[in-house]
Amino acid sequence: MRKRLIAIVSAIVLCTGLFAVSLKYSRFVSDMIYEESAAHLTEIYHQANQSLHNLVGNNWSTMQMWVPYLNDMTDEDLIKHYIEKLQKEAGFTEFYFISREGMYQTNTGDTGYLDLKDNLPKLILQDENVVVSSVVPGSPEIMVFAVPSDPGVFSDFEYEAIAISYNNSDLVKALEISAFDGQSNSYVIYPDGRVLVDNTNSGQRTVYNFLAMMRNYTDMDDAQLKELQKSFQQGESGITTFRMDNVNYYLIYEAVDFENWTVIGIVPTDVVNANMNTLQSMTLILVAGITLSLGIILFVYIIRQNRQKLKKKDIELLYREELFSTLSSNVDDVFLMLDGDTFQANYISPNIEKLLGVPEKEARSDIRKLEHLVNDQSTASVIDQLPDILPGQLDEWDREYVHQSTGETRWFHVTAMCRNIQNKKKYILVMSDRTKDKKINQDLEDAVNATQSANRAKSTFLSNMSHDIRTPMNAIIGFATLAAANAGNGEKVKDYLTKILSSGNHLLSLINDVLDMSRIESGKIHLEET
Repeated sequence: MRKRLIAIVSAIVLCTGLFAVSLKYSRFVSDMIYEESAAHLTEIYHQANQSLHNLVGNNWSTMQMWVPYLNDMTDEDLIKHYIEKLQKEAGFTEFYFISREGMYQTNTGDTGYLDLKDNLPKLILQDENVVVSSVVPGSPEIMVFAVPSDPGVFSDFEYEAIAISYNNSDLVKALEISAFDGQSNSYVIYPDGRVLVDNTNSGQRTVYNFLAMMRNYTDMDDAQLKELQKSFQQGESGITTFRMDNVNYYLIYEAVDFENWTVIGIVPTDVVNANMNTLQSMTLILVAGITLSLGIILFVYIIRQNRQKLKKKDIELLYREELFSTLSSNVDDVFLMLDGDTFQANYISPNIEKLLGVPEKEARSDIRKLEHLVNDQSTASVIDQLPDILPGQLDEWDREYVHQSTGETRWFHVTAMCRNIQNKKKYILVMSDRTKDKKINQDLEDAVNATQSANRAKSTFLSNMSHDIRTPMNAIIGFATLAAANAGNGEKVKDYLTKILSSGNHLLSLINDVLDMSRIESGKIHLEET
């Protein structure tokens, strides 16, 4: 029956181990898939980011090449013809001459204010190229690319910069991702989440603010969204996952090198991981089969090889179970189990070296080495008194031991019990370290003695002071009586009053001393060193 129970337990342990291994392997493969997918997606959207960067950089470079030609031309008709030719070649929607105040005039004569937001000082005052999303009345939202130029005049309009614009929808091509069969969505956003360029699949919801969309339709909480927005604001790049409409997605974001923009992509995880998921399933099935086969073979081998060892191990486990079911362990107790016939140590708790300085191996080889640490060698040996203890009984002793490593004296309370385990007599010893209790009791005893000594000193002081006070009081009363009896004799009365005054001053001095002692005792005395 016992062997069957052991076999069942072993089977359960083995199955649990196989399940743990499979689970760990599954997690490993999942982590590997995530890392590979993250690297793949990061590279793809980095290319999209680079395409956007190249688009902006090419526009700026091209416009900087136009500036010298426009400044050298004086014929307005020739300038208009040149710009019309550039517009056909580059495909931009409008050309602008921009003044220092942000006003514009097109090559066709239209004028107005071009809202460049905070970028106007950078363009005019700092001579930096800018790109900004703007709106011109009567037109869809546009993307304006502007570069500074030398001051010039066109149709009596003074300008210091030139710009071209594209409809935002025309920039979507820069974010097109062909790797996922049109199932990915791409955006360019500002740090606050406003969408600058939206390249979503047909049938997907229109997104005006990416963070608002994530808050309303995904499983991300406010803390995660705040951390995501913080990454956008700090120009960081990264990848994470979220769930929307019962579908899991990868979210990839990478900062653009200009204007605090961020390129964002979202792709369903099943689309990215399709091949890897199939590989993972097949691998798990194969590994589970191999592991199960090996486990069965190993289980049979262990059963055959350990039949004889199980009995011995079972006895050892029974000894330890009896030990720990009998004793309530704590860090300041040393536990020992000794054979009833040979006094050989069957078990010694490892903390014996910490409490007594004796290594466990050394104590196990000869348990009587502990008796050599007893401070008073005239006391009876605990080991020699063990045979007097009958099964089911216990005995107790107090011993002072000297720590073998530090030489420190420690006080122990030793408890010994006798037990019959499988018809074998065993002695269980508990050596409880009472050093801390001993020191505390000693400190309390010293404090009590100090208090009693102080009380005796106070009583002696009050007794002596009472005698000192009575002397001047007797003089005062006596001379006052004599002064009253000789009221008619001025000379005697004067002499008596002088002695009364002297005794009163003496009495006042004694009372001041008592008050000083009271202040000293209450800790209110103030010393002034001169």
